[in-house]
Amino acid sequence: MCGFVGMFNRDPSLNNETLLTRMSHTIRHRGPDESDYLVRDSFCVAFRRLSIIDLDTGSQPYTSPDGRFTAVFNGEIYNYRDLRKPLMEEGITFQTNSEIEVIVALYRKYGESFITMLRGMFAIMIYDGEKKTAFVGRDPFGIKPMYYRESESGVIFASEMKAFLFDESMGGFRVDPSLLQHYLTFQYVPEPSTITPQIRALEASHYMVVDENGIQKMEQYADYRFQTPSEESFEAKAEQLRKILTQSVEYHMISDVEVGTFLSSGIDSAIITAISSRLNPGIKALTVGFDVSSYSELDDAAEIARHLNVEHIQLKGTCEQFRDAFEKVVWHLDSPVADPSTVAIYMIAGEASRYVKTILSGEGADELFAGYKTYRDSLLSGRFDHAPAALRAVCRGLSHLVPNGVKGKNFLMRAGVPLEKRYVGNAFLFDEKAKKSLLTHFDPNQHFSQLTAPYFAEVADRDPLIKMQYIDTRTWLRGDILVKGDRLSMAHSLEVRVPFLDREVFAFASTLKNSDKLREGTTKYLLRYAFKDYVNPETFMRPKLGYPVPVRVWLRGELYEWARDIIQNSQADEYINKQVALQMLEDHRTGKADNYRKLWAILVFITWYRLYIAEAEETRRRILAGEL
Repeated sequence: MCGFVGMFNRDPSLNNETLLTRMSHTIRHRGPDESDYLVRDSFCVAFRRLSIIDLDTGSQPYTSPDGRFTAVFNGEIYNYRDLRKPLMEEGITFQTNSEIEVIVALYRKYGESFITMLRGMFAIMIYDGEKKTAFVGRDPFGIKPMYYRESESGVIFASEMKAFLFDESMGGFRVDPSLLQHYLTFQYVPEPSTITPQIRALEASHYMVVDENGIQKMEQYADYRFQTPSEESFEAKAEQLRKILTQSVEYHMISDVEVGTFLSSGIDSAIITAISSRLNPGIKALTVGFDVSSYSELDDAAEIARHLNVEHIQLKGTCEQFRDAFEKVVWHLDSPVADPSTVAIYMIAGEASRYVKTILSGEGADELFAGYKTYRDSLLSGRFDHAPAALRAVCRGLSHLVPNGVKGKNFLMRAGVPLEKRYVGNAFLFDEKAKKSLLTHFDPNQHFSQLTAPYFAEVADRDPLIKMQYIDTRTWLRGDILVKGDRLSMAHSLEVRVPFLDREVFAFASTLKNSDKLREGTTKYLLRYAFKDYVNPETFMRPKLGYPVPVRVWLRGELYEWARDIIQNSQADEYINKQVALQMLEDHRTGKADNYRKLWAILVFITWYRLYIAEAEETRRRILAGEL
């Protein structure tokens, strides 16, 4: 696990070394073990290494013995030993045991198509000194980040957006008002856009070819779609799932350093911990909880740990610790992500880094096996697909009359509004009316459905559940789940691996019937069933909680003044109506409304704006001083 910045430069007057070393210093948390800088022709790269595989000889940037290729790589290739074996049989010799040398050998032999052979999480950059081009690729699910900016002077790449704070030619971070509108709906900015218009994310399952004249080619190399349901028996599927997921966990445990697991109270992390503890007895499992009743998974996780006989490390957080971590969390996220669980993840990642360097986590199971409660709505949604238009119109009208939070409102909305017009993923914060009230600049021509429409079109002939899963894998998974998993673990130089987001696991999950996923009143039924003998009976049917944090409670008490101060002192008045935000906070405090998720989105954006725009010069000073 590492981080890098790279540049193709058309302007020889730019001081590339100063620029890239400062950009690299900004993401030093991604690789505290080693750093290096290299220039070749118009291409230069600075690299930060977190040593996980081949601790002694895996340094980067790596240059091939003949000097033609120079490469850097962030992530893990779990099948690199399998890929190296046939190359060795052909007479290719390797000087190291590292993945990067295998990557370069594959690129030399197969060209751009080599990326389809990789099983893992990665962002890769390979410079070809003969062709004077660079290949830049990202893994199929978007687990590892890759950002870029193209300008008149060239193309700059970075593992994290914050590195661009030192790119003076960019002219500073800005806010795209249309993307701010989408952020307030989705609680993140969907890729490949970022909230600042100058910077884009290289999309998952894509690669590009770049030279000193800019981006010459952009290709999608994989398309992970849900397939025609398999007619195999339920028992055969369960047996197959046990085999495939166990193999994936085994691959994900390949490491030259100790590996642990995150353990919540849910089935996903319990299964990962159960499998990994069988492969490596004595593994450490870590859990975070808070000192507010009903907002802690510690007791349930401890029960799972006892059943699995694993060492259990618990972190019981306080409101004060939560508040104190907030600014660092917003800083590390790069772009606003309004998910309150981010602070909990940051805290447990910091605790985990005291014990291990690599950790397994359960991200991806909900999207692949239908784990979210909203997916159960798909069964109801399907019943209304062919309802008379008049009936749907009545339901739609009634849904507007029912106040938010009143039971039955969501039922009427689902019955009256087509899935494509109301489903944006697992989270939905502000509707258009609420955004118009909060934002100082609101464009009625920007609607959230514009972003999801192309994805719905790709699965137009599929049932509602598949549509919802597909939207989540293309948006929510990439923009929220994987962003917070990567940034907040790497903030502590901790590598998180996600065995569910494996190409073989997805290939299996993509052929499941709806009845394999939703059955007997619960979600992820096949996954639960396949591993029911691995976990205690209570865990088998326990509903998903997902890092519960008591923000709803704290914003009515301990965090009220703190939140009020952030809003009152906001420097983002150009975008956020301060009085509307303060009224929302007051309504939440008095119990008139439950606004905690909306308020969290506002607090995150205001703080992000301060760090990245309003006080950017102070932020740069803090970076160079080692304070951020």
